[in-house]
Amino acid sequence: MSAALLAPPPELPKVQRDSAGQMTGAQALPSLTAVYDVAGQIRAAYIELQAEVRLALGIDDAQSR
Repeated sequence: MSAALLAPPPELPKVQRDSAGQMTGAQALPSLTAVYDVAGQIRAAYIELQAEVRLALGIDDAQSR
């Protein structure tokens, strides 16, 4: 099994806020983009894990569809 799959998933980035604790529209887009990137990394690890399980069970792509 891939060592990357055994590691905990990446932590979600901290949401950007101003000194008053409020989020402005200018801070929202980079924060959401960072969260989206982490979600993509988690999805990629999930797909890789599914492929490894199929391989371990001897299921090829044609059988899994």
